[in-house]
Amino acid sequence: MDGRDESATRPVLLVHGFGDVSASPWWETLADRLDAAGYENGVETLNMGAVPGTTLWSPVCYARLIGRAAERLHETHGEPPGVVAHSMGGLGARWYVEQRGGAPNVDNLVTLGTPHRGSRLAYLGAWTPGGQAMLPGSPFLRRLNDDPPPAGVDYTAIWSEEDGLIRPTEYAKLPFETDNVANRRVSGTGHMGLVSDPSVFRRYVDAL
Repeated sequence: MDGRDESATRPVLLVHGFGDVSASPWWETLADRLDAAGYENGVETLNMGAVPGTTLWSPVCYARLIGRAAERLHETHGEPPGVVAHSMGGLGARWYVEQRGGAPNVDNLVTLGTPHRGSRLAYLGAWTPGGQAMLPGSPFLRRLNDDPPPAGVDYTAIWSEEDGLIRPTEYAKLPFETDNVANRRVSGTGHMGLVSDPSVFRRYVDAL
């Protein structure tokens, strides 16, 4: 069995990214994999839009939804959840933790292909608030990366050498060297595959 044993009880919040929704099949695959690892009583996949292709707003907006879900899980289960966030979802999760005082409600944050330093391909979506936020050097990213993350939350950033949407691919690494930050490189999978690939899952499940 992958990951932790069946006694794992910490809740886990799954957060999709730019243009995605929770109904995409890769999220069910990841939820099933977490269930098999012992998290069957506390996995929630957050949905931030009803229709694929419409979740294009700023991560600042989505941070509110992420925060509400994390706080609800914390209250329900009596302990803060781990968060697994893909792509722009990781930026929204970081904004909640680092700019909205959400650290007490998040135990750890795993980001999958999140453009922590932006992506050159974001210029193709710069007509959207989300695309603007992900431009390299954007005011949003400068503010987010001004200071290291709070010590009370453990961060794991997964980045792939084959990620076709984060360019350069190293921009999916967190730009900090602190005890609570780990950057883990994977290979053999692209941007969307990071959510459902079993070998990627094994690279971070120990951090939850």
